[in-house]
This record gives sequence, C-alpha cells and structure tokens, in this order.
Amino acid sequence: MVDMDLEMELAEFQHKIIEKAHIEESSNLSREYFKKCGLDYSKIKESDLYKLREIILNAMYPLLADKTYSMIKELTMDRKIKVKFKRELLIEAELYTNGSYFTRREALTFNDDGFIGFCGWASGCNRLPFIFGFLEWCNYMRKKEVMVE
Repeated sequence: MVDMDLEMELAEFQHKIIEKAHIEESSNLSREYFKKCGLDYSKIKESDLYKLREIILNAMYPLLADKTYSMIKELTMDRKIKVKFKRELLIEAELYTNGSYFTRREALTFNDDGFIGFCGWASGCNRLPFIFGFLEWCNYMRKKEVMVE
C-alpha cells in the first residue's frame, strides 16, 4: 500500500535536491534521500547496481545534447562495476565514469563503512546526471521493494 504522506514528503525532498544538484550539498541530501526511501545495503543486489548504471547513463544523454550545459565531452558510464558481496549482502561497490580525457573516475561508490560517494571529481553541471540518476534509482528501488511485499 502506498503511503501518500511519504510520497509527498519524498517528492518535496527530491525537488530540494534537484535544485542543488550542481553543488556538493546535493551529495549529503542524496544520502539522506536514500535513507528516507527505506534503503540500505542489504536491499541492493548486483542487478540493481547495473540498473543504477543504466539510469545514470540515460540521465547523461539529454544533458550532453543540451549545449547550454558545459558537460565533459563524451561523458559515459564505464561498463564494469567493481562489487563485493559477503553472504549475498553488499559490502562495497564502485561505479565508474569515462570522459573525453579520462577513464574510470568515480561515478558512485558504496563504501564498506556505509558511506555513499558521489563523483568527487565533478563540479557544476557535471554532477547532474549522477545525482538525478541516483534519485531516480532510489525511487525504482523503493517501488521494487513495495512490489515484493
């Protein structure tokens, strides 16, 4: 059953994050959003990480096409994800991104201490697809969880 109060609270919080997606504060807000969605590492499977990769990649396309943003040329997600599970529970994962002049920079990391890292190398509009994609993925994971219940 869908909790409409929670839906409204999450929508408002997501809007707040999107408004700040181009600045570092959005990383902390995105971590908080992850928790507000009732997510934790125990709910993440390897296939979910590939879904996150796909969602971020799809968030990159319109931003790269819109020439009003000065995005890094040829920004894309790396195909490989470094992941470690123990007894089917996520311990850590690293998703990488590539650009016209670099390979395998941090896109998102799920660290073994529970910290989620967001594209620490990026500033301004180059943060947008990672933040937008992560928020969309949190919503996907939340809905997936509701369908299982």
